[in-house]
Amino acid sequence: MARSSRHRPTTLALALVTAALALAGSALAQPRFVSIGTASPAGAYYPLGVAMAEIWNDAIPGTTFSAQETGGSVANMNLIAAGDIELGIANENIGYDAYNGAEPFARPLTDMSMGWTLNASQGVFVALASSGLTDVSQLAGKRVGLGAPGSSGNVLAQRVLAAQGIDEGEYTPVFLGWQESAEALVDGALDAAIMVGGQPFPAIESLAIRQDVHILRFDDAELNPEGAYPLTKRPLPAEMYGTPFAGDAIVVRSIVYLRNDLPEDTAYAMVAAVFDNLDTLAEAHPTGSQAELISSALADLLRIPVHPGVVRYAQEKGAW
Repeated sequence: MARSSRHRPTTLALALVTAALALAGSALAQPRFVSIGTASPAGAYYPLGVAMAEIWNDAIPGTTFSAQETGGSVANMNLIAAGDIELGIANENIGYDAYNGAEPFARPLTDMSMGWTLNASQGVFVALASSGLTDVSQLAGKRVGLGAPGSSGNVLAQRVLAAQGIDEGEYTPVFLGWQESAEALVDGALDAAIMVGGQPFPAIESLAIRQDVHILRFDDAELNPEGAYPLTKRPLPAEMYGTPFAGDAIVVRSIVYLRNDLPEDTAYAMVAAVFDNLDTLAEAHPTGSQAELISSALADLLRIPVHPGVVRYAQEKGAW
């Protein structure tokens, strides 16, 4: 006797089930919440992170995006590796050190990919004009603000100080956020402080309104020891903060880094929305208009993978 076919799934039924599972899988692939690691509100990262979150909340339904204040570049690399945030902003040399496991990172942090360059950060040492300080080489024995714990300022300041012949133990390190460092300069609790971000820098602008300031100079001859990511010195015009002479700045790109497990379609939608709304970033901070896609040549130079969703978008735009 022939078996009944009443309980056999038909081809149409199988197709419907397969389609439903595919849709469900697609829905599950898109995260419900995405956190963006930034830095102190007194710098450029925080307003730019908030602006990106607003862009994505408008453009990408089904996911809630939020910007988090963090300690900055080093902290963001560690937070991405720990799975506490899905993307974070960091200076390129910090991303390089994180991916390769160089100090201050205990191991290579390879759970991340590059997204796009956000702006060009510049690290400067600032002091009150009344201090008489004009050069970083004068900071031996001084109290020096290195930024919030975990920020890119920690690494950059120590590296520049060492290049100027001032090793750890020859100055007093103080770990404060950018605005807190400005207040500490005014109160006399600091002699100088590094501040890293897009220029003009809000914390320095507010400081320069109240006090005359100096942007300190340095000799870059020993700035790039072999094996470290190369940094570039650039003069900072005196008129930017009304200083009596041009100071020096370290120029380094800020890059948005994404967790590798962020779905490709989500990353694609995110980068597309950012580059469709560069005016929104520029309104949030003057450096927001500097955002650029990473080319294959730059990716080869930095030796860190670019997220597949971003590569797909860059290829479509002829930038890869």
